[in-house]
Amino acid sequence: MTTAPTVMKREFTMFSALSVAFAFVSPIVAVYSVLGVGLATSGPAFIWGGMILFAGQFIVVLTLGVLASKWADSGGIYQWSRRLLGHRYGWFASWTYIWTLLITLPAVAYAGAVLIPPIFDVPAAGHELVTWLAVGMLAFSTLVNLAGRVFIKILMVTVIIAEAVGSIGVAIWLLFFERHQGLEYLSPESLGEYSGAFFSAPLVMAIAFSSYFAIGFESASSIAEEVKRPKRAVPRAMVVSFFAIMIIVLLSTLAFTLAVPSDAFLQDPDNAADPAVAIIAATFPEPVFRAILALFVVAFAASLMTIQITVSRIVWATARNGELPFARFLTRLSGVTGLPRRAVIVTAIIAALLFLPFQSEGIQMALISFSSVGFFISFLFPVLGIAVARMRGRWSDDPTLFLGRAGKAVGSLALIWLVFQIVNVAWPRESGAGWASDWSTVLGIAAIGLLGIGVEAWVHRKRLFAASTGSTIVVFERDESADDEDEGDDEGRVRERRGDGLAAARES
Repeated sequence: MTTAPTVMKREFTMFSALSVAFAFVSPIVAVYSVLGVGLATSGPAFIWGGMILFAGQFIVVLTLGVLASKWADSGGIYQWSRRLLGHRYGWFASWTYIWTLLITLPAVAYAGAVLIPPIFDVPAAGHELVTWLAVGMLAFSTLVNLAGRVFIKILMVTVIIAEAVGSIGVAIWLLFFERHQGLEYLSPESLGEYSGAFFSAPLVMAIAFSSYFAIGFESASSIAEEVKRPKRAVPRAMVVSFFAIMIIVLLSTLAFTLAVPSDAFLQDPDNAADPAVAIIAATFPEPVFRAILALFVVAFAASLMTIQITVSRIVWATARNGELPFARFLTRLSGVTGLPRRAVIVTAIIAALLFLPFQSEGIQMALISFSSVGFFISFLFPVLGIAVARMRGRWSDDPTLFLGRAGKAVGSLALIWLVFQIVNVAWPRESGAGWASDWSTVLGIAAIGLLGIGVEAWVHRKRLFAASTGSTIVVFERDESADDEDEGDDEGRVRERRGDGLAAARES
């Protein structure tokens, strides 16, 4: 009888981690998801909000990179928070991140499914059809994740090709051959004067609505235990993927904005809802238009798959510490290389059940709004944790870590930025759809928080009972020595090659 593995095999490289982070929120998904609302609320100068967002998020990337260079655990945000400020703090970080990802899964699947009917010339596809197509995309993503890491790597290469054509190729074509506006069209003066509430100012709203541009880089840390030399590879993958997404997103946003034929074009409700698709439809012949939409669907499918990878790993990592219901069931790995297939299936089922509220457009928007602010709250847990650990003298900015001693200053700036952005994204702006819609993000945060308090209280009682009986709720402990084994092997091989070279020199 074969014993089930307890450790996942390290089959991912730095490029794999980079690809996961890149595909999590691909430039195609980012631009398509927020360009319409950005242009509607802030006009052509929306791109300036994106630039400010990337500047703020870059500080967050660097801060999380410091933590990734110290601890190479699956489920990075949860593990960093737990190690910094204890089990209870880490548990709430995990709870927030898990629900953020679970809610993002149906949101991304639905947005991608909207693009499928036009590919097959199905006019005016109903809400029910799009929902079933979204469920189908989720099922496909689940099958790929269950199949193994080889299939994941293949899809990663596919999405990079799709991005090269669908993002970079289309953007360059629009800039060279379909540019209807000059650079003055992007002038910050187009934002106009504003005298209302600070968080309702056009530029501030542009920063909030472009939030989806700069998330997902942290997903590289969620597969750290499956990556070779993770303490070096994961921080680098996070930074490189962040810059790749930033460059392509800003290029695409610039291209689509300058390709807007006129102000009247955006006043059409259909064009305003999906300006990127409307511009492509007006620019390219029908067969090319459909092919580009197909590339968009590939990007959405890859994003869906990497989000599911991330949430399944953090569920598995949290369960491994005995801090979720049915922990032993969720922690069990399967396959020769050790895959958390049970965690994949459970997260897929929960995400599929979340499609039921999607029958209501109002609830759909509430879920999407919560997922946006949920990422920033999730980032806040480890960033605040490292700040508190520094104040308590429990953290040393080791020069060997990513950023070295510069980590303290960068971490302080990241904390200030995240607090601002959480308030900015969650701010109840008037939408015309009623108070419930305006306050949906705050209500969603409160609901998930209250549910989390109840579940964590149960977990905490279980932890106290285990301590009183001299037992433990941890399913199994991770052997961290494997994190540096590959690096040690590499150094040994380098020393061996140097020794061979010196010996050969002496002989000659």
